Amino acid sequence: MLRDMAAVLSAGPAERRYTRILLGQRGSGKTTLLTEVKDIANASGMLTVDVTASTPGLPDRISERIDQVRRSTVNAPPRKRPRRYLSGISLGPVGLNWAEAPLPHSSMGFGNRLEAISEWAASQGTGLLLTVDEMHGGDREELRYLASELQRITKVGELPLALVGAGLPEMAYTMLEDKKMTFFHRCHRDPMPEVDFDDAWSCFRRTIEDTSGAVDSDALEHMAEEAAGNVPYLLQSIGYHAWRLSGAPSRAIDLLSARTATSRARMDLREQVVVPIWHDLADTEHSYLQVLVTLGGEATRRDIADAVQGVSGRSLGQTERRLVASGHLERTPHGTVRLRGILSGGAIDDLVQTDIAYESALPRAVPTTRSPVRCNTLMPRARAKCVLPRGHKGGHRSRV
Repeated sequence: MLRDMAAVLSAGPAERRYTRILLGQRGSGKTTLLTEVKDIANASGMLTVDVTASTPGLPDRISERIDQVRRSTVNAPPRKRPRRYLSGISLGPVGLNWAEAPLPHSSMGFGNRLEAISEWAASQGTGLLLTVDEMHGGDREELRYLASELQRITKVGELPLALVGAGLPEMAYTMLEDKKMTFFHRCHRDPMPEVDFDDAWSCFRRTIEDTSGAVDSDALEHMAEEAAGNVPYLLQSIGYHAWRLSGAPSRAIDLLSARTATSRARMDLREQVVVPIWHDLADTEHSYLQVLVTLGGEATRRDIADAVQGVSGRSLGQTERRLVASGHLERTPHGTVRLRGILSGGAIDDLVQTDIAYESALPRAVPTTRSPVRCNTLMPRARAKCVLPRGHKGGHRSRV
């Protein structure tokens, strides 16, 4: 992915992947990848602006970062960056003339400021990289504003403004379906991949050896097997606990340390990643996934519909599409849907049982029954009042 991004940034705005969005679950490495892309852009001579969209005020934050870039540009001495490479792809240099071309100033509005810094970068033979993290948590109106300005600057003005955004997969059926954000619709989408065994094995070995540590072969294989097929967060947590528990680097990481580390890392993953993902889902999605778990983790749509009572086919279809877009389900070639990703059947069952345990422990209010309002009509002969409910039919009665 990094090699591809480096090539795209080098190709310029004519490349359709010059604007792209990373989609991945928590712990999938989106923020780390944004940092790496920014380093690539800086090494090639591009200007970079990095922001997070999770809190209101996104245009103001972008404007502030542009001002910081402007100040550093004015104060920077003329220099030529050394040529650097990433897996054979040249990242530079770009000859910059720091004394020419007007720069944006603080009196400009957000859109004009972003356009001005892009024009300045173009005049210097380079471009601007804007990275926006946590897009799924952004204010909808602010994101629409950003989309319209990016559309104007990159598509109409054809300026070298590259975008790499990042957010949760459910953006595919929320923000990326917003009719007022057509710019984001056309951005190239990169799903964050799972860690495979070879990458996990190589990562553990190289990281441990590069820091003067050692790891037994059986421990290395165990850690790689546990990390494979999951998000990078688990790999990172396994490595952290294995290093700490074994007493590295003075002692090698052995199998016992590796097994204990993976157990600790699984608990970290549950609390820091799995539980927040589960809480982000709607009740209808919870119900759908629970039913699928009871059916063995894979089932036909007919079996799911039979197991879910009182839910329309349209609602089930929408829930399936959301879960597929979020990476929790996949459709198989033989017409079934099955669980995939970090929400495994065991994880879902554990979460559901925890909820049930808490619900059963909650104090139950004792139901109260109100006595019906009595008629209370005076009955002189009986020397009593009517005990029947108010509005009753027939004659009055002093005793029921």
